[in-house]
Amino acid sequence: MRITKFISFLFLVALTASCSSSDSGGSSTESTFAINGTNVAVTGPLAQRSEDTFVISADLPNNESIQIEFNKYGNLAEFSYWTDTDVFKNFQYYKTNYFNFSLISLNESAHTVKVSFSGTIYADENDMTSAAKQVSGTFDLPYVVNTPLLTGLGLNCKIAGSSWYETQFWDNGFGGGVDRKYISDDDKRIIMVFDSELIIPGTYTFTTGSNNKMQLGKYNTATNMYADYNTSGTLTITSNIPGFGVRIIEGTFSFTAINPSNSSDVIQVTNGSFKTNF
Repeated sequence: MRITKFISFLFLVALTASCSSSDSGGSSTESTFAINGTNVAVTGPLAQRSEDTFVISADLPNNESIQIEFNKYGNLAEFSYWTDTDVFKNFQYYKTNYFNFSLISLNESAHTVKVSFSGTIYADENDMTSAAKQVSGTFDLPYVVNTPLLTGLGLNCKIAGSSWYETQFWDNGFGGGVDRKYISDDDKRIIMVFDSELIIPGTYTFTTGSNNKMQLGKYNTATNMYADYNTSGTLTITSNIPGFGVRIIEGTFSFTAINPSNSSDVIQVTNGSFKTNF
């Protein structure tokens, strides 16, 4: 089955060409980067913000560059390192277990952000046996604010009482139905399943076997796979309308997730909401 990954920030940036506003800017106060233990000169560092998502990019010698995507809550979406021939990225799943990223400070009044990072990046972000490099660094930058044409995209909820914000999603296959996987930088993922992108607004009570449902999965470091929980709960589609050449679906959800291999492992997912595009 074909898997296509979408990065919401990149989608938003494509829409901001005529509606960006530079609220801040200037030179960096700190920009350091090292690869395989060797310090590398950094030029042209730039930090941008679109709603709650940040992207820091910088140029390196030999036509190389790096980019870091994360959100205001300190969740890493992706670290990318480009060479002339390859792109190296952090391991895509359970990032906090495999890559160190810290949002050290965020001053929303002064429009400054400081982050640090260290860890392993791979030629194949889904394969930790692929060619790898070690990176580390710190950026302390003013950021530019971009106002997107499509606002409010994303999914968030509380998992076992703790706030959870998705940073990436991808679709498994196409053809009218929806099978969308949302991840953050922890070991959890939220799965959205609809029998059609044309799902009618209303409230759906669901179980694991339902056609329209939400589910929870947890990453297993022993198998390097997600284990999906059985779920029962409520999904409400509040709107489903076309707009800007795509279909926009909004809704809310809450459910109980039970580990099929351990019935005492029960997780409550509450206060869920989403606005997503197809």
